Amino acid sequence: MSSEYRMSISLNVLNHLGLHLYSNTPAVLAEVIANAWDADATTVSVNFDLDAKTITVTDDGHGMDLEDVNRKYLYVGFKKRNEGKGLTPGGRPPMGRKGIGKLSLFSIANKFEVFSRKEGCPEQSFLMDAVALKKAIQQDDPSSPGTYEPESIPFNANIRTHGTSIRIKELKKLRLTQQTISALRKRIARRFGILGGEHDFRILINGDEVTFADRDYFHKARFLFQYGDHNYAQHCNNLDTDEDTGKALSFPRGNRFDAAGNANETGEYEVQGWIAVAHRSNDLDDRGQQDNLNKITVAVRGKVALEDILNEYRLGGMITKFIYGEINADFLDQDHLDDIATSSRQSIAVDDPRYVALHAFIEGELRHIWNVTNRLKEKKGLDAALANPHIKAWYDRLSPKHLQKLAHKIFAAIDQANVDEAHKQGFYANGILAFEDQKLNYAIGQLDSIDNSNLDLFLKYLADVDSIEAARYFEIVKERLAVIDKLQENVDEDAKERILQDYIFDHLWLLDPAWERATSHNNKEERLQKVVDGVVMDTSVRLDIRYRRIAGEHVIIELKRASRTLSKTEIEEQAAKYIEALTAEIAKTPDEARYPIEAVCIVGQLPKGWDNPEIRKKHEESLRPLSIRVMTYNELIYNAFSAYSKFIEASKDTDRLRQLIDNIRSYQPQQ
Repeated sequence: MSSEYRMSISLNVLNHLGLHLYSNTPAVLAEVIANAWDADATTVSVNFDLDAKTITVTDDGHGMDLEDVNRKYLYVGFKKRNEGKGLTPGGRPPMGRKGIGKLSLFSIANKFEVFSRKEGCPEQSFLMDAVALKKAIQQDDPSSPGTYEPESIPFNANIRTHGTSIRIKELKKLRLTQQTISALRKRIARRFGILGGEHDFRILINGDEVTFADRDYFHKARFLFQYGDHNYAQHCNNLDTDEDTGKALSFPRGNRFDAAGNANETGEYEVQGWIAVAHRSNDLDDRGQQDNLNKITVAVRGKVALEDILNEYRLGGMITKFIYGEINADFLDQDHLDDIATSSRQSIAVDDPRYVALHAFIEGELRHIWNVTNRLKEKKGLDAALANPHIKAWYDRLSPKHLQKLAHKIFAAIDQANVDEAHKQGFYANGILAFEDQKLNYAIGQLDSIDNSNLDLFLKYLADVDSIEAARYFEIVKERLAVIDKLQENVDEDAKERILQDYIFDHLWLLDPAWERATSHNNKEERLQKVVDGVVMDTSVRLDIRYRRIAGEHVIIELKRASRTLSKTEIEEQAAKYIEALTAEIAKTPDEARYPIEAVCIVGQLPKGWDNPEIRKKHEESLRPLSIRVMTYNELIYNAFSAYSKFIEASKDTDRLRQLIDNIRSYQPQQ
């Protein structure tokens, strides 16, 4: 079919430009919406038809007659800014520049229909077909401009007096669902800074207006840094507040800077926008919507020109993973200067002096934000911690004062971890216990400066050492009591036997609190094992045996099977064999031979006759000179629990640091 529409450009140029300028649907739709802005539209409607699988973008702009279609729309490279002295007929600074944005539609679809009506002029309608266009490119003669003639189609659009409607068909990868429509709404809202009545421009998606609230990220801001006149803080309802003034933590920043990126009230460059710090880094993970919020977009004339400038900074230790924002830099697109955008339209020439200045300015701002945020977090964490009067009393006693600054970091880290209130006091207690270690390290570092004139300081440090050690041991004892408690809970005899077999030999504190650390000696155990193997008696009685060397004593530990009941004589005879074998072994090393030997036998059932207290007492007294001790699994657990409970009770009122830790943990904040 012959057509009166004609694209007048060498089609080979189109091939070099590429018909896949954009990588995502929101960027493509943004180009169409930007064209509506340039046409002085006040309303642009984006409608998704799930059944027809089409996207229709309709605006109430000036519309086009036949001359406009051929001379402007179909003329790739038309410089619209040459008309109207850089402004649209309605006085707007146009977003488009190179006249190739309409090609972006081929990035997401094979076809799109264009319907347009200019007031008082005949309506225009035609079909753009990627397959036909590519065919024309293949047939193009490089020596002369080629042509592509879009197909005329019936006018079928809801345009009353003026405006343009583009129906996008045969979508390539996009699968239209309610979920994708919701995601596209959010991402379109994030691509434009011209939302709101002040710009006389409304974007509707399926009839509902797009607003700043649709960006769905302002509520994630904890601190806000603003550039220019617009009050973005009004959209941020979760900003931290200053404890003293009650005001939201939003900071105005100078928005002018010089060519070196230095903030300067008379600088030649000016920006508008904001940078926010999120409460948590994972708040910026918006992968469910296929959009990463951890970025700073650069917008020009109200539309995103650079998807992310934040990823260009490698600032070690910075809080960039908490950062997001939008900077509007209209100076990047000035009519009298070269176009700074690359041919892909999704990036910027990084060596342009304007971009270099912007890059340096934002880096300086990030460093400033890092410093301010750290101070704010420390203050927030400190205020939260000092609400506990026990922590405040401890904090006020810290000396020298620079130790308080170290405490700030601990409290800030706990506050940043967003621990629920039910567990926060426990975190404070553990943090203070860890801090005391740092305090002790500081004290040790000061020992060289101690002389006769400040011995009292030395004594204070020694007292701190005692208190820290006592508190540490108190924590260890409580953990051990928890282990013993667990053994007592609904554990049958066989289970106790299995558990103790695996546990007791490396945790002799169950047998005796004085046996903190013991060492094993494989050669001695092997010697004992050979003796055991040669003992003529029922080996099914014995479960396992170990040797341990404890300060000042050699210890043989034997576990008997819980199901067997033995006599005192059987236990004595076998224990004596072990002691005799070990005595022979340690005699080879004179230093070892001077230490006594003890044999501990753990049984499941009391030896025969021991249910009679008098017989048990008599047998135990006869075993004691032989350094043989007998106990049951249950007695082992009970004795350990009793010994450690007595320690807890005895130290309840004597340890300052431990009392502090207990007071902090038990504190209940007022609701």
